[in-house]
Amino acid sequence: MLRSLYLRPHYFVSAGDPQSPAIIKEEAEDSENLKTLYQSNSIFHPDSNSISYTTLKRFPPVKLLPPSQRKRVLVTGGAGFVGSHLVDRLMLLGHEVTAIDNFFTGSKTSVSHWVGHPNFDLVRHDVVKPFMIECDRKFL
Repeated sequence: MLRSLYLRPHYFVSAGDPQSPAIIKEEAEDSENLKTLYQSNSIFHPDSNSISYTTLKRFPPVKLLPPSQRKRVLVTGGAGFVGSHLVDRLMLLGHEVTAIDNFFTGSKTSVSHWVGHPNFDLVRHDVVKPFMIECDRKFL
């Protein structure tokens, strides 16, 4: 349900005219314009107090939290069914999320829509071995 509400292409709000990345890529023929496509841009939406980041693809708008309220969260099994839905919810709430998974039963495609977002990290690691990270909350 969460993915069907928040991750549809028509949900993305842009400040200017909405253009798909394919159209933008076709318009950028010289290397100067193509170089600016790979830089991350952010669009602030004051009506919903959210910010959306764009690179070559668009991400869903996430809530913009002040640093005092933003948490660094570790989700083990982040590419699995439960973990990916937890990652979706935490990202939409505006937290910084690190998902760890060994991909034995989980799939990278379940969190692929967040790959490249400034608040998301995906780590391929087996939790049987030690993993050192600073975080405020963890979901094991």
